Amino acid sequence: MRMNGLRWTALLVALWLPATLASAQWDAPGEEGGYSTATTAPAPPTAPPDQMVADTPLAPVQPPESDKAWKPASFTWSLDIGVPIALDVPRSVVRPGANIFFFGGADFGFFVIGGDFGLQWMPIDFGDGFVPPGTTVNLSGRRPLTRIYLSLPEVRFQVPNLKVVLPYITGSFDLNWWNFAETSVGCGYWYCSQYSVYRFTPGFTGKAGLGFEVKESGVYIDVGFQYSFTGKGNFFGSSQWWLTPYVGVLVRRQD
Repeated sequence: MRMNGLRWTALLVALWLPATLASAQWDAPGEEGGYSTATTAPAPPTAPPDQMVADTPLAPVQPPESDKAWKPASFTWSLDIGVPIALDVPRSVVRPGANIFFFGGADFGFFVIGGDFGLQWMPIDFGDGFVPPGTTVNLSGRRPLTRIYLSLPEVRFQVPNLKVVLPYITGSFDLNWWNFAETSVGCGYWYCSQYSVYRFTPGFTGKAGLGFEVKESGVYIDVGFQYSFTGKGNFFGSSQWWLTPYVGVLVRRQD
Protein backbone atom coordinates (compact mmCIF):
# COMPACT_ATOMS: atom_id res chain seq x y z
CA MET A 1 0.00 0.00 0.00
CA ARG A 2 2.82 2.25 0.81
CA MET A 3 4.49 1.46 -2.44
CA ASN A 4 1.36 2.55 -4.30
CA GLY A 5 1.37 5.93 -2.52
CA LEU A 6 4.96 6.60 -3.58
CA ARG A 7 4.17 5.73 -7.14
CA TRP A 8 1.28 8.17 -7.26
CA THR A 9 3.42 10.87 -5.70
CA ALA A 10 6.23 10.36 -8.23
CA LEU A 11 3.70 10.49 -11.08
CA LEU A 12 2.24 13.79 -9.86
CA VAL A 13 5.74 15.30 -9.53
CA ALA A 14 6.63 14.13 -13.02
CA LEU A 15 3.49 15.78 -14.44
CA TRP A 16 3.86 19.00 -12.46
CA LEU A 17 7.54 19.70 -13.23
CA PRO A 18 7.27 20.02 -17.09
CA ALA A 19 4.16 22.13 -16.78
CA THR A 20 5.92 24.49 -14.39
CA LEU A 21 8.95 24.88 -16.66
CA ALA A 22 6.75 25.55 -19.71
CA SER A 23 4.79 28.18 -17.85
CA ALA A 24 7.96 29.87 -16.67
CA GLN A 25 9.36 29.84 -20.18
CA TRP A 26 6.11 31.32 -21.60
CA ASP A 27 5.82 34.10 -19.05
CA ALA A 28 9.52 35.10 -19.19
CA PRO A 29 10.29 38.65 -20.52
CA GLY A 30 11.83 39.03 -23.97
CA GLU A 31 15.52 38.40 -23.75
CA GLU A 32 18.15 37.55 -26.29
CA GLY A 33 17.02 34.40 -28.05
CA GLY A 34 13.65 34.54 -26.27
CA TYR A 35 10.16 34.94 -27.72
CA SER A 36 7.57 37.48 -26.68
CA THR A 37 4.15 38.20 -28.13
CA ALA A 38 3.97 41.71 -26.64
CA THR A 39 5.67 43.61 -29.49
CA THR A 40 5.54 47.35 -30.15
CA ALA A 41 5.32 48.76 -33.71
CA PRO A 42 8.31 50.97 -34.63
CA ALA A 43 7.67 54.72 -34.82
CA PRO A 44 7.57 56.15 -38.37
CA PRO A 45 10.60 58.23 -39.42
CA THR A 46 10.34 62.00 -39.12
CA ALA A 47 9.55 63.74 -42.43
CA PRO A 48 12.12 66.20 -43.77
CA PRO A 49 11.35 69.90 -43.04
CA ASP A 50 10.46 70.66 -46.68
CA GLN A 51 7.94 67.79 -46.71
CA MET A 52 6.20 68.45 -43.40
CA VAL A 53 2.47 69.09 -43.68
CA ALA A 54 1.38 72.49 -42.47
CA ASP A 55 -1.20 72.62 -39.72
CA THR A 56 -3.24 75.25 -41.64
CA PRO A 57 -4.30 74.19 -45.16
CA LEU A 58 -3.20 76.56 -47.91
CA ALA A 59 -5.80 78.43 -49.92
CA PRO A 60 -6.44 77.00 -53.38
CA VAL A 61 -4.49 78.72 -56.13
CA GLN A 62 -6.77 80.69 -58.42
CA PRO A 63 -5.85 80.59 -62.11
CA PRO A 64 -5.28 84.04 -63.66
CA GLU A 65 -8.32 85.49 -65.31
CA SER A 66 -7.99 85.46 -69.07
CA ASP A 67 -9.06 88.41 -71.18
CA LYS A 68 -12.53 88.13 -72.54
CA ALA A 69 -12.75 87.63 -76.27
CA TRP A 70 -15.60 90.16 -76.43
CA LYS A 71 -15.60 93.27 -74.29
CA PRO A 72 -18.54 95.60 -73.68
CA ALA A 73 -18.71 98.55 -76.04
CA SER A 74 -17.73 102.01 -74.84
CA PHE A 75 -18.44 105.32 -76.58
CA THR A 76 -16.15 107.38 -78.79
CA TRP A 77 -16.95 110.81 -80.18
CA SER A 78 -15.13 113.66 -81.88
CA LEU A 79 -15.78 117.23 -82.99
CA ASP A 80 -13.66 118.49 -85.87
CA ILE A 81 -13.34 121.40 -88.25
CA GLY A 82 -11.79 121.07 -91.69
CA VAL A 83 -11.01 122.94 -94.89
CA PRO A 84 -12.61 121.32 -97.98
CA ILE A 85 -10.62 121.80 -101.17
CA ALA A 86 -12.41 120.91 -104.41
CA LEU A 87 -10.46 118.93 -107.02
CA ASP A 88 -10.50 119.33 -110.82
CA VAL A 89 -12.16 122.76 -110.69
CA PRO A 90 -10.91 126.31 -111.39
CA ARG A 91 -9.26 127.38 -108.14
CA SER A 92 -9.99 131.02 -108.88
CA VAL A 93 -13.73 130.25 -108.84
CA VAL A 94 -14.16 127.45 -106.24
CA ARG A 95 -12.36 128.53 -103.09
CA PRO A 96 -11.38 126.43 -100.03
CA GLY A 97 -14.17 126.51 -97.49
CA ALA A 98 -15.07 125.22 -94.04
CA ASN A 99 -16.51 121.94 -92.75
CA ILE A 100 -17.59 121.24 -89.19
CA PHE A 101 -18.71 117.73 -88.26
CA PHE A 102 -19.50 115.54 -85.29
CA PHE A 103 -18.70 111.82 -85.11
CA GLY A 104 -20.02 109.35 -82.55
CA GLY A 105 -20.08 105.58 -82.30
CA ALA A 106 -19.87 102.38 -80.26
CA ASP A 107 -16.22 101.52 -79.57
CA PHE A 108 -15.37 97.79 -79.53
CA GLY A 109 -11.59 98.24 -79.26
CA PHE A 110 -10.20 97.59 -82.71
CA PHE A 111 -13.23 98.96 -84.54
CA VAL A 112 -15.94 101.57 -84.07
CA ILE A 113 -19.40 101.64 -85.64
CA GLY A 114 -21.09 105.02 -85.78
CA GLY A 115 -21.92 107.98 -87.96
CA ASP A 116 -21.14 111.59 -88.90
CA PHE A 117 -23.28 114.70 -89.13
CA GLY A 118 -21.82 117.81 -90.69
CA LEU A 119 -22.22 121.21 -92.35
CA GLN A 120 -19.95 122.37 -95.17
CA TRP A 121 -19.51 125.67 -97.00
CA MET A 122 -17.40 126.35 -100.07
CA PRO A 123 -17.32 129.92 -101.43
CA ILE A 124 -17.89 130.28 -105.17
CA ASP A 125 -16.34 133.49 -106.52
CA PHE A 126 -17.76 134.64 -109.86
CA GLY A 127 -15.88 137.95 -109.92
CA ASP A 128 -17.44 140.39 -112.36
CA GLY A 129 -19.77 137.79 -113.81
CA PHE A 130 -20.15 134.19 -114.90
CA VAL A 131 -22.73 132.49 -117.09
CA PRO A 132 -23.08 128.75 -116.29
CA PRO A 133 -22.99 126.49 -119.36
CA GLY A 134 -26.44 125.86 -120.83
CA THR A 135 -28.01 128.86 -119.08
CA THR A 136 -28.46 132.58 -119.70
CA VAL A 137 -28.12 133.54 -116.02
CA ASN A 138 -25.26 135.91 -115.25
CA LEU A 139 -23.85 135.23 -111.79
CA SER A 140 -21.58 137.69 -110.02
CA GLY A 141 -19.93 138.18 -106.65
CA ARG A 142 -19.24 135.41 -104.07
CA ARG A 143 -21.87 132.96 -102.89
CA PRO A 144 -21.60 129.86 -100.66
CA LEU A 145 -22.11 126.31 -101.89
CA THR A 146 -23.72 124.66 -98.86
CA ARG A 147 -23.77 120.99 -98.01
CA ILE A 148 -25.64 119.27 -95.18
CA TYR A 149 -24.69 115.60 -94.85
CA LEU A 150 -25.16 112.47 -92.82
CA SER A 151 -22.54 109.69 -93.00
CA LEU A 152 -24.21 106.47 -91.98
CA PRO A 153 -22.99 103.90 -91.28
CA GLU A 154 -19.38 104.85 -90.67
CA VAL A 155 -16.98 102.03 -89.80
CA ARG A 156 -13.65 102.91 -88.20
CA PHE A 157 -10.67 100.57 -87.80
CA GLN A 158 -8.11 101.62 -85.19
CA VAL A 159 -5.15 100.44 -83.11
CA PRO A 160 -6.23 101.15 -79.50
CA ASN A 161 -3.33 99.65 -77.49
CA LEU A 162 -0.58 102.04 -78.53
CA LYS A 163 0.67 104.68 -76.14
CA VAL A 164 0.23 108.36 -76.95
CA VAL A 165 -1.19 107.88 -80.49
CA LEU A 166 -4.41 106.37 -81.87
CA PRO A 167 -4.16 105.68 -85.63
CA TYR A 168 -7.37 104.96 -87.54
CA ILE A 169 -9.01 104.74 -90.96
CA THR A 170 -12.72 104.96 -91.74
CA GLY A 171 -15.19 104.49 -94.54
CA SER A 172 -18.78 105.71 -94.79
CA PHE A 173 -21.71 106.12 -97.11
CA ASP A 174 -22.83 109.78 -97.43
CA LEU A 175 -26.29 111.28 -97.77
CA ASN A 176 -25.68 114.80 -99.14
CA TRP A 177 -28.06 117.72 -99.54
CA TRP A 178 -26.72 120.68 -101.57
CA ASN A 179 -27.81 124.26 -102.02
CA PHE A 180 -26.42 127.05 -104.14
CA ALA A 181 -28.42 130.27 -104.35
CA GLU A 182 -31.62 128.33 -105.01
CA THR A 183 -34.69 129.45 -103.15
CA SER A 184 -38.39 128.92 -103.31
CA VAL A 185 -41.46 130.50 -101.80
CA GLY A 186 -43.83 128.58 -99.58
CA CYS A 187 -47.17 129.95 -98.48
CA GLY A 188 -49.22 129.07 -95.47
CA TYR A 189 -52.74 130.10 -94.57
CA TRP A 190 -51.79 133.61 -93.50
CA TYR A 191 -48.38 134.35 -95.01
CA CYS A 192 -45.66 133.32 -97.52
CA SER A 193 -41.94 132.81 -96.81
CA GLN A 194 -38.80 132.19 -98.84
CA TYR A 195 -36.61 129.16 -98.09
CA SER A 196 -33.47 127.52 -99.50
CA VAL A 197 -33.88 124.46 -101.69
CA TYR A 198 -31.54 121.52 -101.04
CA ARG A 199 -31.04 118.74 -103.56
CA PHE A 200 -29.87 115.21 -102.80
CA THR A 201 -26.79 113.34 -104.04
CA PRO A 202 -25.30 110.06 -102.73
CA GLY A 203 -21.58 109.87 -101.95
CA PHE A 204 -18.73 108.23 -100.09
CA THR A 205 -16.08 109.47 -97.63
CA GLY A 206 -12.86 107.87 -96.42
CA LYS A 207 -10.79 109.19 -93.52
CA ALA A 208 -7.29 108.60 -92.17
CA GLY A 209 -6.15 110.20 -88.95
CA LEU A 210 -4.11 110.17 -85.77
CA GLY A 211 -5.21 110.93 -82.24
CA PHE A 212 -2.57 112.26 -79.84
CA GLU A 213 -3.59 111.48 -76.25
CA VAL A 214 -3.34 114.17 -73.58
CA LYS A 215 -1.80 112.70 -70.38
CA GLU A 216 -3.57 109.30 -70.52
CA SER A 217 -6.94 111.01 -70.02
CA GLY A 218 -8.83 109.43 -72.90
CA VAL A 219 -8.88 112.84 -74.63
CA TYR A 220 -7.01 113.14 -77.93
CA ILE A 221 -6.03 115.90 -80.32
CA ASP A 222 -7.51 114.62 -83.57
CA VAL A 223 -5.64 115.30 -86.82
CA GLY A 224 -6.40 113.81 -90.23
CA PHE A 225 -7.86 114.24 -93.68
CA GLN A 226 -10.92 112.94 -95.50
CA TYR A 227 -11.42 112.22 -99.17
CA SER A 228 -15.01 112.62 -100.36
CA PHE A 229 -16.82 111.72 -103.55
CA THR A 230 -20.35 112.48 -104.70
CA GLY A 231 -22.33 111.28 -107.68
CA LYS A 232 -24.56 113.30 -109.97
CA GLY A 233 -27.81 112.91 -108.10
CA ASN A 234 -30.23 115.84 -108.32
CA PHE A 235 -27.61 118.57 -108.05
CA PHE A 236 -24.38 118.01 -110.01
CA GLY A 237 -24.16 117.27 -113.71
CA SER A 238 -21.06 115.09 -113.10
CA SER A 239 -19.23 113.42 -110.22
CA GLN A 240 -17.23 115.64 -107.87
CA TRP A 241 -14.28 115.04 -105.51
CA TRP A 242 -12.74 117.08 -102.71
CA LEU A 243 -10.10 116.70 -99.99
CA THR A 244 -10.54 117.99 -96.43
CA PRO A 245 -7.71 118.23 -93.88
CA TYR A 246 -9.14 118.62 -90.38
CA VAL A 247 -8.27 119.01 -86.70
CA GLY A 248 -10.36 118.66 -83.55
CA VAL A 249 -10.93 116.83 -80.27
CA LEU A 250 -11.56 113.08 -79.89
CA VAL A 251 -12.78 111.45 -76.66
CA ARG A 252 -12.82 107.71 -75.83
CA ARG A 253 -14.95 106.80 -72.82
CA GLN A 254 -13.81 103.39 -71.48
CA ASP A 255 -16.03 101.62 -68.90
